Amino acid sequence: MRFALISASLVVLAACHQAPSAPLPGETATPATALPPSPAPTTPVSPSATPPAAAPVAQTPSTASNPQEVLVAWAKAVSLRDWATVRGYWGDHGARSGLSEAAFAAQWGALRDPQLDIAKGSQEGAAGSSYYTAPITIRDGARTIKGEVVLRRVNDVPGASAEQLRWHIESTTLKV
Repeated sequence: MRFALISASLVVLAACHQAPSAPLPGETATPATALPPSPAPTTPVSPSATPPAAAPVAQTPSTASNPQEVLVAWAKAVSLRDWATVRGYWGDHGARSGLSEAAFAAQWGALRDPQLDIAKGSQEGAAGSSYYTAPITIRDGARTIKGEVVLRRVNDVPGASAEQLRWHIESTTLKV
């Protein structure tokens, strides 16, 4: 028993005197006694006014049950100028926008550095669907665009598809 305790103690002591392990890729080695660097001041990030070299791959639109969260996710895609994803927020996978992918990107691509403000909206129901209308302001340099976005979803009707059950843009009065 005494031999086991001495052996265990030696193993623990040996581990204490090992050289520090190599840093993982992307890490830098820092002495254990060094204080962490003070955080850099944060700066709001706005997308570049230059369109990306390649068209982004459309992200899946938000399927949040809260329509305000869906609008916030949509606004993020607008601010990133991710037109394929922005179009995907319209019903029928973007077809309800009334524009082809190319025409949609050309129209919305006129926005160079869009910053969006979404006011609290109002929700109402009618004939098996729920609607959520919210005032939107887009600031794009000196240009300000005001309008509303109407989201719609089918209430939990048997046989409704996932596309019908998600909050999606039904219409907008925004003139971009």
